[in-house]
Amino acid sequence: MEGIYFYFFFWMLWVISTFFMQKTRQRTMLAAAALIAIILSSVSLHIGSFHVTLSFLFLFFLSCYFVAKQTCWKLLYMVIAALTIAFAYTSFQLLALFDPVWIWMDRTWMLAMVLVVICLLFYENIQSRLLCLIIGACQGETLYSIISKKVSFSYVIGSFSFLDTVSVSAACLLIWALFEQIAVHVSGKKQIKGTKQS
Repeated sequence: MEGIYFYFFFWMLWVISTFFMQKTRQRTMLAAAALIAIILSSVSLHIGSFHVTLSFLFLFFLSCYFVAKQTCWKLLYMVIAALTIAFAYTSFQLLALFDPVWIWMDRTWMLAMVLVVICLLFYENIQSRLLCLIIGACQGETLYSIISKKVSFSYVIGSFSFLDTVSVSAACLLIWALFEQIAVHVSGKKQIKGTKQS
């Protein structure tokens, strides 16, 4: 069932931010963004000859808003990273379309793993990784839809398939960041113990 990963991830995000995080402006914005993304996921509109979901537009423009606040060099680096994600996303989708024999496991998880690895290679902090993921995946989705249109193949930009892929990728990045924090915490405790013993 398409959309199950998306709904699960964003509802969990809303629950955690609403009930478990401290009452700050960031927490309110995160909860609101998760709820808006869920509401807009079933609403779509026509832009020219393309069919686009509002959830796709919301995630893309929200990410662009935060990226625009970065310095010139960081912005250029983000553009390069996002374009790499976009080309990887489009290439995978075209491969799955024209030569599906190479897709040896669930398509959503396989594509998510590719995107996660690229994000990890480009960035060290979780915020930049998530922004790079969303912007790159959105660009890749748009490029794939343009190519699909050229070969007379109808495709909805930001469909549940896309949202599932982004959700699984974001969840993997968050879990990876959690493991990094645990590793740093354990390493710090070992250093403190070593200092005390000496």
